Amino acid sequence: MNETIITSNITSNITSKKAIFQSSLLVLGNVLGVGVLALPISAGLGGFFPALIGIFTIWLMMLFSAFLITYRIDGSKKNFDLPSFYQAELGNSGKWIAIICNLIILYGVLVAYLSGMATMLANLFPSLANHQHLIIVLYGLILMGLILFGLGALHKGMSFVMIILWTCFIIMLVTSAEKFHPKLLTFTDWKYLPICLPIAVSAFHFHNIIPTVCSSLKFDKPATYKAIFIGVFLGLIINLLWIIVVLGSLPENHAGTHSIIYAQIHNLTANVPLSQVLHNQFFTISALIFAVFAVTSSFMTNGAGLFGFIKDLCFNYAKTDNKLLVGTLSFLPPMVVTLIYPNLFLKALAIVGGVGETILFAILPGLIMVKISRSKTIQNHLTLKIIGYMMTFIGIGVMCFVLGQKFGFFTLNPPPLQM
Repeated sequence: MNETIITSNITSNITSKKAIFQSSLLVLGNVLGVGVLALPISAGLGGFFPALIGIFTIWLMMLFSAFLITYRIDGSKKNFDLPSFYQAELGNSGKWIAIICNLIILYGVLVAYLSGMATMLANLFPSLANHQHLIIVLYGLILMGLILFGLGALHKGMSFVMIILWTCFIIMLVTSAEKFHPKLLTFTDWKYLPICLPIAVSAFHFHNIIPTVCSSLKFDKPATYKAIFIGVFLGLIINLLWIIVVLGSLPENHAGTHSIIYAQIHNLTANVPLSQVLHNQFFTISALIFAVFAVTSSFMTNGAGLFGFIKDLCFNYAKTDNKLLVGTLSFLPPMVVTLIYPNLFLKALAIVGGVGETILFAILPGLIMVKISRSKTIQNHLTLKIIGYMMTFIGIGVMCFVLGQKFGFFTLNPPPLQM
């Protein structure tokens, strides 16, 4: 009898560990995405060691905010959405701030994806250099059609997509080591550290899938914390490995098109200058496939989220759910913005990470932590208060930097490009 109980407990533990690991891969899959293409370029302006400190700080901040959402999520509710979460925590003002931030994030990432894809293809293939607007229109229309009619196929094929992404990313790491020079990692310019912070926020944003992770682990809080930590920690290691390879292969400034500063000025994805340095077809093809799948899957999931979000807003406040109207309001604005300003990849991600995501996943969670710390039933309330204030102040700092740059209150431009 005792042997049966022991065997049963061992099996239960193995199953639990397997479920945690599977959920952690879901988190990792959301971290390993479009941010990989942007982070090395923004991080490279300040050099590897400033970027290491900045990225680790943002990683901790995003981890703590994910733990907070997990801790406060209500498993009894059938549906979870961030505006309702912040309404419950901070009142109606929290709800409307979350709605505005969600719109900034969802519209912003669609602009970034359209711009990033068009800029990448135009720079990798000279024959397409004068056809960015055509790429934006065609790619945008194809993805909008897939969102409206083919999203189920994406969900069914997500495992296949993840296999392709992982395979291509490993090939990218291995092949890009060919031109690695450790001395390039010693370059340091601390004043450019803030430029990478909003992109890092965007790179470690996965919080929308926390309800899915909680549900898959049957709202077991300790198991969910473990899954989130493992997934985000692996994401940190992989991003840092990729940054080491890129910054150790690309000069910070150099005559020509294959430098960090040139890529930053022209809003290029990291694979474009690296392809020009390596002249390796395996890298170029694998990086292109990685970018296409990462951008396309992210565009479809975020586009579907935007469509559903706009549909809810139209139904609740305009009393209509007309599909044509919802689709127009969802996809026309990012298309028009990208056509007017086709080179917005890094700038759009900076706005998304530095404003929308920073408010939602740094400032507001920090305020909630400070609020919770005042409860007499909470242990370690001083630690929670300190973490809350630190997240709030860091978030405000990142947001003020991005908005200050955007509206010209101060300027931190890359150094002049060597000719």
